[in-house]
Parts: sequence; structure tokens; C-alpha cells
Amino acid sequence: MSDKALLREILDAQLEMVCRYREDGTILFVNRAYARTLDKDPEELTGRNLWKFVTNEDHGHVSDMLNRLTPEAPELTIENRFETAGGTRWILWRNHALEFDDQGRWLVAQSTGIDITERKQLEEQMQLLVGELNHRVKNTLMVVQAMAHQSFRGAGLAAQPVAKFNDRLAALSGAHDALSRTNWTGAALAEIVRQGLLIFARDDMRLHVGGPDVLLPSSATVSLVMVLHELATNAMKYGALSAVAGSVSVTWTMDHNGHVIIDWQESGGPEVNKPTRKGFGSRLVSDAVPRQLGGSVSLDYDPAGLRCRITVPGAVCAENLRAGAE
Repeated sequence: MSDKALLREILDAQLEMVCRYREDGTILFVNRAYARTLDKDPEELTGRNLWKFVTNEDHGHVSDMLNRLTPEAPELTIENRFETAGGTRWILWRNHALEFDDQGRWLVAQSTGIDITERKQLEEQMQLLVGELNHRVKNTLMVVQAMAHQSFRGAGLAAQPVAKFNDRLAALSGAHDALSRTNWTGAALAEIVRQGLLIFARDDMRLHVGGPDVLLPSSATVSLVMVLHELATNAMKYGALSAVAGSVSVTWTMDHNGHVIIDWQESGGPEVNKPTRKGFGSRLVSDAVPRQLGGSVSLDYDPAGLRCRITVPGAVCAENLRAGAE
């Protein structure tokens, strides 16, 4: 058997679809798995144009992606719909540019594809379920807010407790918004901090926030948003941001054990006194992270400014890494 025949036999034995083609889409070679999806013999497809089999809605996306192939980055992955003999299917393609011209534009590429239709259908179903869940959560929070309004109205309560309750509901809603944008897989810590500090004006120059890109799991999102909201509320009422010259710094790092450490630092405000009793907000700040995440919260009532250090354990932070590997 010649080397060419042996290579052909090896490629035809592959379960993955293989197609080699020119920049204009002209097919140079396909293996039997590729041809079988189109109910053709491989020889029949040589010289045909692969764009005929790419769903019209995906032409622009696929073309834009292929244009990213360069000598420095000759490989990329594309998911697109493929018109097979049995109907439209989703295919995951691993594309590799093989030849380039003098300007670095690719001339010939080869793609290897696997059918991921069932996976895409499950993803669509999951998105529908998450969308329904988000809708129900939003409705539930609105019902709770309406019930609170009706219950507190005419009860002789001051407006401040009602406003504080509504602010907490808004923070809880913000936490769910952050999760809904990632289908409840988790949220970036920067977004968690942003949601927790929504009570502050967006352009408040007294607020300083920063830290590395960190993705936290859904189990940590709601707790941290609510804790940060309580710290922010306290800073506005009694702490640094109750004074014009005051400021708040919220920074975070990750240590060598994978623990995420969030530091809250106030300065320039009124002298801090340790509270003589714990209200709901104080208990939430000190208890939520240890109880729900197994982490720790350290509060330092320094007269110059409240300091709070929140540690989220590495085991919790690793949830997303494990999920991504499965």
C-alpha cells in the first residue's frame, strides 16, 4: 500500500469530520466521515465550496473567525451550524491554517469537526430554565417588597427602616442579576463588589476599588454582595462616607493557598467607636461568610477608620475550576 493510500485509509477511519480547503472555501479534501454527513462520496465534494454547507446565519461569524488565523496564531475553534443531509446540525470545528502568503494571510486550512447538537440543545434548555428561574426570583422579590410596603404603611414606623429594608432587597436582586448573566455558574469578584456598592453614587471619587480578575462560584456571590452592602450602608450613615473628606478602599488579592482576601478600609471619617450591641447588619457582616462559605471576617474598629478583612477559602474558590474541568 502506498503512503498516500495509507494516509487516506487512516483519515477515513477517523470518526471526526476532516476537511481541507482554500481561503475562498474550495474543498481540497474531505474524509469519509465528512462526506457521510452530506450523503456523498468524498470524491464528489472535491472542488465544491464549503460555504454551501454553512448555515447562512453563520456565514459572517465563521468568516470573521477564520480571518483571525495568522502565522503567530494558526489555530482556533469555531462552533457553527452545518447543513447535513439529515438536517441542520451544530458542529465544533478545530481549524488549523497550513499555508500563508507573504502578507501573512492564510491560503489553505484544515478543519476537524465533531457533532455537538445534543450539547447545544441542552444549553438552550438550560438557558430557558435559568431565565424562568430569574423571572420567578424577580417576581418573588417584588412581591416581598409590596408586602413590606403594605405591612409597614400606617404602622407608625419611621421611613428609615422601610428604606433600609428596600435597599437590602435591591442588593439581593443585584446579586441575582450578576448570577443570571452567567447562568448561575458564578460571578467575577469585580461585579460582586459593584453590586454590593450600588448604594454609592457611581461617580463618587471617595471610593477606590481594585484587584485582579477573580471568578467566584454562585455559592459566594449572594453572601458577599449582602456583606458589602451592609458595610457600604454603615459607611454612608456613620462611617467614612458620612464626611466629605472621608474615603473607602475596597481591594482584593488571592494568596498562595487560593484564598481570596477582600480588604475594606475606611479613612477620613468620624472617629470610630466599637458598637455596644449587634444589629442585623452587624450580624450579617460577621456571620454570613463563616456560616455559608466556611471563611472568616475580621473587623477592626480602629478610631481612624473601620477595617474589615473577608477571607473566602480556596476550596470554595476552586468550585468553578472543577466545574470547568468536568
